[in-house]
Amino acid sequence: MQNTDYRIAVIEDDPIQLENLVTALEQQGFMVDSFDNRQSAEESFAAGLPNLVISDIILGSEVDGGFDLAKHLLGYNQPIPIIFLSERQSEFDIYTGHTLGAIDYLPKPISLNMLIVKVKNLLRITGNTNTSNADEETSKIPNLALVQDQFKAYWFEKPLDLTATEFEMLKQFAVAGESSVVSYDALQASTQGVVERNTINTHICRIRNAFKKITPEFNSIHNEYGRGYSWQKDV
Repeated sequence: MQNTDYRIAVIEDDPIQLENLVTALEQQGFMVDSFDNRQSAEESFAAGLPNLVISDIILGSEVDGGFDLAKHLLGYNQPIPIIFLSERQSEFDIYTGHTLGAIDYLPKPISLNMLIVKVKNLLRITGNTNTSNADEETSKIPNLALVQDQFKAYWFEKPLDLTATEFEMLKQFAVAGESSVVSYDALQASTQGVVERNTINTHICRIRNAFKKITPEFNSIHNEYGRGYSWQKDV
């Protein structure tokens, strides 16, 4: 996938910041749809979904407009990755953003160079489906199936509600098999640097919750303190 095939929706109520974001992305060859409010963005999504959403949290008079936008996107059948940009940097806000499917939560004022790098890293994950061979796509964990080209995982034949980033992290457990430790570095590397080390736990919590929606007693992903995580067979 080339940058010109990759459509990004940017939602920002500050006109200067919106212009800067759009210009920086278009200079890299991305197709960009820009919006200064949540409602117009959601109307556009009804006609066609973007590959990525970049959104502020506070949109006009809506203090949680970006979060509400993310909730709206959860209603679609396909996961749409979101990068939040915000001056709000409390642990609660960052946690909320990730629980709503964000792959990243970046502080304002935003570094445009950092944002471009993260967008390109995400493109390498979601846009290149030919980098994994058949062995990498085979799950060694019973009842867990992977469909690499769709970035979908199935637990007891039911689809797991995961972002593309979380799918890549889960795949590390599926390939390693039961009782094998997946290091923090391996989990971060699996996302091409999209996930920061300090947000890995948040994504693991989301992955666990996805399993619990299907099997509420799920307790297979264990924290191996100082090392990473492992998949342990339920006893």
